[in-house]
Amino acid sequence: MVGRAFTAAAIALLVSVLLAVLAGVGVTKRAAAARAYEYEYGHRVTICHQTGHGQHTITVDEHALDAHLAHGDTIGACPDD
Repeated sequence: MVGRAFTAAAIALLVSVLLAVLAGVGVTKRAAAARAYEYEYGHRVTICHQTGHGQHTITVDEHALDAHLAHGDTIGACPDD
């Protein structure tokens, strides 16, 4: 009986470790994709962009932020999006 309990505990531990490793691989891939995006496109900022027909949420390069703020855009997503 002790042997079965030990085997069950060992299998549960192995499955837990395997799931943790697989979850870590997914996180690593997402982090690498984010770094690649940042390298290619620079730092992006989410803004609520005002147009003549309303507003919508966009992301812009951080270097374009001041120009957008100057004509009434605001930092962050639009409330209706």
